Amino acid sequence: MRIQGSSAPTAASKSTKKTKGSAAKTSHDSVQVSDAAGLRERAKVMLSDMPDVRLEQIEEIRNALEQGTYQMDHKAVSTYIVRNALSEHSWG
Repeated sequence: MRIQGSSAPTAASKSTKKTKGSAAKTSHDSVQVSDAAGLRERAKVMLSDMPDVRLEQIEEIRNALEQGTYQMDHKAVSTYIVRNALSEHSWG
């Protein structure tokens, strides 16, 4: 929820007297409530698009890192990073 507006009273709202032909000015506050159900639905869709975690592969990589035997294809990793960054950017 977001509330916008000033909390301090304005000179117009302090004044209780109105002069002939002029109206008192009031501040306009607004409240915005997010659609929680819509956010939950978007989160479900995003989670369903994520790949499954393969614990056995994570354990193999962890063990190789601990033993100092992990081999990485630097070119493949950099290519993946660039492709991922390009796909996330809106070029339109």
